[in-house]
Amino acid sequence: MMPREAPASGKADSGDDEQLQRDAYASAMAELVAHIAHEVNQPLAAMAANANACMRWLVTQPPNIEEARAASARIVRDARRASEVIGEMRAFLSRTGAPRETFLLHEVVDEAVAQIAPAAQAAHVNVRNERGDAAPVRMVGRRTALRQALRHLLDNAVEACADSPAPQREVRVRLHGPHRGEMVFEVEDNGPGFQLDAPQRLFEPLFTTKPGRLGLGLAVSRSSIEEQGGRVLAQRGIDGRTRFIVTLPLDAGAA
Repeated sequence: MMPREAPASGKADSGDDEQLQRDAYASAMAELVAHIAHEVNQPLAAMAANANACMRWLVTQPPNIEEARAASARIVRDARRASEVIGEMRAFLSRTGAPRETFLLHEVVDEAVAQIAPAAQAAHVNVRNERGDAAPVRMVGRRTALRQALRHLLDNAVEACADSPAPQREVRVRLHGPHRGEMVFEVEDNGPGFQLDAPQRLFEPLFTTKPGRLGLGLAVSRSSIEEQGGRVLAQRGIDGRTRFIVTLPLDAGAA
């Protein structure tokens, strides 16, 4: 009887494995969809708010054309941002990025800081954009993907400060270099930090220390930074501050 039972047991095990794989795939897809929704929610909400504002300015007597025009410009800006999020997520999944371009790194940093400013203000977090000793340098790469990666790090820092007393909520942004052909971007926050023996686990897909969060933002950041030829690491300093440090080579993609 035993030879007859073995195939049945093997088939059952195979079915269990397939079910586990299907469950894991469904869970990963659900996480990905939720992540995309999270990323585009802010620009879509801003577009709706500005559209309402634009209509209010147009129905006033007399119509305030300048304010309506400004609201319309903000709608275009946020629509472009939502489109960039979808495009970069598609590129991340397909492993085929947008065309490379030449850009000034400090401008990309300033854009990322500007994008998280509304969330930081709402959370009463003081974001200090310190240029440090960085000189204006040109790089070659996928500008939008890099900006999204830096913004994920900034978002993470702002959210980490949410549990700190309001007067002490602070995020510092620094840019250093060039030094030995590299630029260093650093995000520092005074939130509660993380309790991990291996901080690099923070960058693993679907790994998160925040209940109810997705665990994809930092993984996407790492992928974009590594595609630029760089590297990113997380540190918990002796001063209690958490730091994410991005190192980018100046000659990445220059050929």
